[in-house]
Amino acid sequence: MKLFFLGLDGASAQIMFERNLPNTRRLLAQSRYQACMAEEDYPYTGPSWTSIYTGMSAEEHGVTDLWGRNIEGSESYDTLRDPVIWEMLNHAGMSTGVVHMPMTTCTRQVNGYIVSGFPNDLDHAGVAAELMPLLQARDISDLIRLTPRDRILDNTWYRNYTLDQSIEILKKMIDWKVEAVRILVHTHPVDCLFVQYSMLDRIGHLLNQYLRLRDGQDWSYEPLLELYDWLDTRLEALLDVGADYELLIITSDHGWPAQATEPYSYDGKLFGAWHSHDGVLIVRDLSEAGRVQTGRTGPCYNRDVCPTVLGLLGQDYEALRNATSPRPAERPRQFDGKASEQTIEERLRALGYL
Repeated sequence: MKLFFLGLDGASAQIMFERNLPNTRRLLAQSRYQACMAEEDYPYTGPSWTSIYTGMSAEEHGVTDLWGRNIEGSESYDTLRDPVIWEMLNHAGMSTGVVHMPMTTCTRQVNGYIVSGFPNDLDHAGVAAELMPLLQARDISDLIRLTPRDRILDNTWYRNYTLDQSIEILKKMIDWKVEAVRILVHTHPVDCLFVQYSMLDRIGHLLNQYLRLRDGQDWSYEPLLELYDWLDTRLEALLDVGADYELLIITSDHGWPAQATEPYSYDGKLFGAWHSHDGVLIVRDLSEAGRVQTGRTGPCYNRDVCPTVLGLLGQDYEALRNATSPRPAERPRQFDGKASEQTIEERLRALGYL
């Protein structure tokens, strides 16, 4: 069985499962779906995606920083001592392609290819290098760290573009990325394909940026909900990339609240909304075995995703985790001074965290 793993950073179960999204509803009718809950203390990108990758809690894998940095005792993706799902799949004899999954870099090698995900430096390995000109045209979360030669927007994009213009640029980046991945799939097929889109998370932070710039004037949460509507119209294109794969997994690390009618303040700053715990997990099995029953079921946790996926692929999670050696086993480069920290701060500020 071949796996297509679609990550939607910041996708809310409440919105996806309850809003009137026709294409999403048709997909859900063919799938098993449930809320995939972030841990109470860590409803953030770094810990939550690492739990998805490893099948472990944040306390177990040690990535507790919001952005998965080696600070305040947190591990990073690069220094993680535990195997991640594509390393386990490689150990089981399956090739993997990894495109823009959050927190990933090419310091952990795969049998296939890997293109790094935010917030790490632009990086790639294997055959994906041939498509980097297309894959560099990514969603806004990635645009902030492109080189000046390739930069479409700079770190103050939210000051140079209106909210509507920024959203239109974001949509265009998604369309380009879909086409780039489509080419990659047909030119370099793998057994297990992992692709992530961060537009739902980015629009939430984008709204927060504009709210803080405008001191809450003309605040509206509708742009976030409207982006779910737009994504629903593109759902067929996103899924068509994995048309040759029998097992479809769609998941997210956390969600956003379904409603935020009033902005709130924290530490003297205005925000529209913040991460909620309810991510999504959608499973569709098109294999002859058809072992996945359709319908909504009870919630699970981020750490349940990896064991669930491996089980559906006929693999024993515990045995495979114990047999797989993380690559690399030694710690790679650490943050090396003021310049690196300044770069990180610029990225966080551009995304609305600072």
